[in-house]
Amino acid sequence: MSFRQFAFHNIRRNTSAYIAYFSSSSFAVMTLFTYLLFIHHPDIAKAPLGKMASVGMEIASYITFIFSFLFVLYSISAFLRVRLKEFGILTILGAQRKQLNWLIFLENMIIGTISVATGILGGLIFAKLFLLFGENVLELKNLPMYVPVKAIWITVAAFMALFFIMSSMTSFFVRQSKALEMLQGSSKPKKEPKASIWLALLSVITLSSSVYVIQRELNEISILYALLLDLIGLYFFFTQLSVVIIRLLKKNRRIYWHGINLLWISELAYKVKDNARMFFMITMVTTVACTSAGIVLALKQQAETMYKENPFAFTVYSEDQKQPVFTEKIEQTLKSEGIEYKKFPIRAMLFSLKGLKDQNLNMVRQSEYKEMARSLSLPIISLQDYETLLIQPTVSKKQLPADLTQLTFANEKLPQLMIKKQFKKTLIESVPLAVVNDHTYDQMTKTYKNKIGQDYYYFIPSWNHDKVSTSNSTELKISTELENWDRSINHQIGGFILSRGFQYQTTQQGTNVVIFIGLFIVAIFSVFIASFLYFKLFSDLQQDKRYYHGLSKIGLSLKEMKRTATNQIALLFYIPIFFAGIQTMVGISILGDVYDTGTLTVGLTAIGIFVAIQTVYFFIVRARYLAQLKNVMV
Repeated sequence: MSFRQFAFHNIRRNTSAYIAYFSSSSFAVMTLFTYLLFIHHPDIAKAPLGKMASVGMEIASYITFIFSFLFVLYSISAFLRVRLKEFGILTILGAQRKQLNWLIFLENMIIGTISVATGILGGLIFAKLFLLFGENVLELKNLPMYVPVKAIWITVAAFMALFFIMSSMTSFFVRQSKALEMLQGSSKPKKEPKASIWLALLSVITLSSSVYVIQRELNEISILYALLLDLIGLYFFFTQLSVVIIRLLKKNRRIYWHGINLLWISELAYKVKDNARMFFMITMVTTVACTSAGIVLALKQQAETMYKENPFAFTVYSEDQKQPVFTEKIEQTLKSEGIEYKKFPIRAMLFSLKGLKDQNLNMVRQSEYKEMARSLSLPIISLQDYETLLIQPTVSKKQLPADLTQLTFANEKLPQLMIKKQFKKTLIESVPLAVVNDHTYDQMTKTYKNKIGQDYYYFIPSWNHDKVSTSNSTELKISTELENWDRSINHQIGGFILSRGFQYQTTQQGTNVVIFIGLFIVAIFSVFIASFLYFKLFSDLQQDKRYYHGLSKIGLSLKEMKRTATNQIALLFYIPIFFAGIQTMVGISILGDVYDTGTLTVGLTAIGIFVAIQTVYFFIVRARYLAQLKNVMV
């Protein structure tokens, strides 16, 4: 038998250990290949969103490759630790160190080569499906299948270089120089996990401080400080505080001595301590993925809500009260399409309020508001001097306190306004709107003495509906035409056009690109996280087999073994997700001040998707793991 055959047979005999490594590597190769297939498609550059999608997927391909590097590095080191006993036997039989390194190199290159071939083949099989998915999500025209020669060569070169470098570094992983140490392998007795009470307290303090810092003030510096404190707190939680909690749990005999709790709790301390760094990494990756997904979902939901709540199809913001260029263009376009509209000229003054941080409001004339109110079926009331009708925005966090009875301005020269009535409706801006009678408005203008532009709001009855505009709608076509015209004049005339439909479409397209790319990144994260846990479980498999074999001799039943092992596996899978979920909810709820939408809903949606994916992996890993343990039960 040649040395190559020996390496190949080693892989075949260790199929249960290598299958996750092979599957995950193949999936990483397939993901990178599909990215490159999309990036180098000849028709992508011609599409409106093609350049944006290509840049995003290029960044995602780098992320995929970096994680693949870390994954292969971890996998090789985990496999070699499991096989130390085997290497010790080979050393006793006369194998030299260079022969062991050559054996490990051959094994990894064989797996790497097969993974690259399988990944590219899988990518080619699902290529057309991937392109169809990209067409629908990014609203692109037909993307025909082509021969992705460049994508294949880049994928082969990148991953074969990766596997070659990792396989060449095997001498750094197998450091034991004595055969006896290798023979002991993972069978060495483990010391009881120890923890510092002071570092455990530091974990609690830093985690609490991170939440306090970001709640107090939300800016770049506070986010950086909060992230740093969070990293420190999480690391010491898994390495120190978790051990303290389990130790206290073991002292509670009512819990510890109940049923099979003694079995899995006693082992949990060792497993959490051994996996602390992995838990830390998984928690941070999951938190970033879920928070990013929550923010994207929040933006998507916010764009849809703002579209539905905004009654005006077009808004013209003009600095010159005598400049009709924008209004003429809109009206000519609408008339040529035979679309009826109503135009409302509004002069709004922006004021800052006293005693309310960063709170502004717009003030408008009652005579101008009446014209708008009749068309929109809004309340019309009689206002005396220095009385106001307050309209709170429905799609903004910038609402005034509901129990407010008067408005006091930051400019002390301005008189107070008494609130006669208020209701909620998003109108001119996403800030409160104060309607005053014409006399009060004129008096405030004299005191304010700021330049006031003339704005125009176009209400189109046939376009106001609950459903959002689609890519082939009349509103979107006209909105795109007007926005392109607006850009063509380069704002040489003071002012600009804001189109409700175009604004919604732009936001949706941007979020669709992020979702399209993010789905594959999350898939990569999920597969690698599940594989990390799989490798860790199977690296401890021999020890666990001896453990459960011994327990079965003294009466442990198969059912109790399954319950005990399931508890341990579930905790390994769900402890990081649990803490990532808490951090995601805290982060998204704080960012809810920026993104005006239901933060709880989007946060739970993002976490739920990730939990669902991990649960599928959990049942797969559990089934394979229990099948191995079942063989050693008496």
